[in-house]
Amino acid sequence: MNPRQRRGILLLTLAALGLLGVFVLVAGYVADVRAEVDPKVAVLELAKPAAKDKAITDDMVKTVQLPRRWAPQTAVRDRSQLIGQVATADIPAQSILQEGMIGAPPELANGQREIAILVDAETGVAGKISPGSIVDIVATYPGNDQSGAKPVSTVVVAGARIIDVGQPSLKGGRGVQEQAADPKTVVPVTFALDPRQALMVTYAESNATEVRLSLLRPGEESSLSAAERVYSRPGS
Repeated sequence: MNPRQRRGILLLTLAALGLLGVFVLVAGYVADVRAEVDPKVAVLELAKPAAKDKAITDDMVKTVQLPRRWAPQTAVRDRSQLIGQVATADIPAQSILQEGMIGAPPELANGQREIAILVDAETGVAGKISPGSIVDIVATYPGNDQSGAKPVSTVVVAGARIIDVGQPSLKGGRGVQEQAADPKTVVPVTFALDPRQALMVTYAESNATEVRLSLLRPGEESSLSAAERVYSRPGS
């Protein structure tokens, strides 16, 4: 083998080694990029801004996919984590929701009062209400033949927030309201209400034949027209 042939073989060997080195570098780069983008995890992102101490409703969030490497460890991934929670601060849209951004609602806002009433354990959304639940408080008043007043059901307070639910207990005598068909089992339910709402609920508990709770979907706020708040049977 002459010197020229040896130089050619050497150059070919160096070129092959160079190609191998480039291949290793490219493969390492691709693996690194893949590690950055795969696998992905689903997290919740705000589609609309959230206000402090307000519930984050279902239509305010969307599910997005992020590389696991870049997803915050405290990112909220399940919509059920939002149930009964409120924003702990004003949160702008397109923010990735994290655990510290949501929390239990404050028990009382400025100007609110705690008020507890006894609710029939069977008809008052039995077993489905809990602290943080939002309900409409509905009362049914009897008619009065002398005055001509008709029996009527009315929403006393729309969108009342529950802050505590007691244990069911037997209640004899007066019960929830003083009536012949007095419920046997009642549950004390505590609400956060403003002073006027507290008076309205107290009046309903004392004078209505029945007080019930109408449970709203988690995150939903009660918005009722005047016609939707009152019902009286036509012709009664």
